Amino acid sequence: MLKHLYIIGNGFDLHHGINSSYRDFMKWLNVNYCDIMLKVDEVYGDCDNDWWSDFENQLASLDAIRYSRKIAFENRPDLTSEHCDGMWQDAQIEVENQLEGLYLDIREYFHEWILQLNPPLESKKVKLIIQESIFLNFNYTKTLENYYGISRSNVLHIHGCIDEDEDFILGHGKSYEELDSLNTEDLPDPPDDLNEQELAQFYEEQANSAELHEQLARDAAIGKVASQRKPVDELIKKHEGFFNSLRDITHIHVYGMSLSEVDIPYLEHILSIVKSVKWEFSDYKGYNSEKINSFCRNHHIKDYSIIELEEIIDTAQLQIPFTD
Repeated sequence: MLKHLYIIGNGFDLHHGINSSYRDFMKWLNVNYCDIMLKVDEVYGDCDNDWWSDFENQLASLDAIRYSRKIAFENRPDLTSEHCDGMWQDAQIEVENQLEGLYLDIREYFHEWILQLNPPLESKKVKLIIQESIFLNFNYTKTLENYYGISRSNVLHIHGCIDEDEDFILGHGKSYEELDSLNTEDLPDPPDDLNEQELAQFYEEQANSAELHEQLARDAAIGKVASQRKPVDELIKKHEGFFNSLRDITHIHVYGMSLSEVDIPYLEHILSIVKSVKWEFSDYKGYNSEKINSFCRNHHIKDYSIIELEEIIDTAQLQIPFTD
């Protein structure tokens, strides 16, 4: 009977010396595909180290108004042309093509980067309870299988794995509605001397001030960014059997997770299934303690502890060589 669930995030691989941080991805891109870095800057603005350190969430940070307005300016309809009617969608099409190409390139290079990550360090192996355990792995690597000898059947790679044909799942956690609300402009204040009818006309004129091709471009930008959202609900439904198998779990070990916005729905779904459970979170040098305590407080988890993976390094266990 299953008693332990391990939820594994990227901090677990980082603990093992794998160069799998988003900042490592940025450095790799800069060496191998620096042109994509320039494209990202052109679309999102100047993206610094902090932007890349939170790469997946930052995919939702596009200033759609600024970006689409620039594209619209470069693709203004020629009102003197007899083909003017067909030009109103030029900016929209350009936005769709640019963002589609950018996201395809990012995903292709991300996949290539994951495949060349270095193997884990022997000296960083931690104590895991292998028997009566099941593993929910958010990493694409096979550290658990190749380094700890855990059966592939006991590991769910929820976002894909390096030995699978399917594309890796990566992206942000914001919906179209959220992105739309983040990309609205405040209307200017009306003059003080307007009557009720004049006031209504003022706001109507302001709301319609953007030309059609600008509005179409903005909507296209928001739609493409929204398409990069992780399909969390679909993934939970797809792996319903795995989640339902957790009903009798008594211990949950969360190792190397940042508890970002896109992670929370998975944990909340698990909370809706399990009963009386003791939680254990790993936290590197206390960087994530505030998030952990907040998560537990908000979800009424009282029986939990916080450790560092360095505290549970297994120096006695027979080392299992890493294999490709």
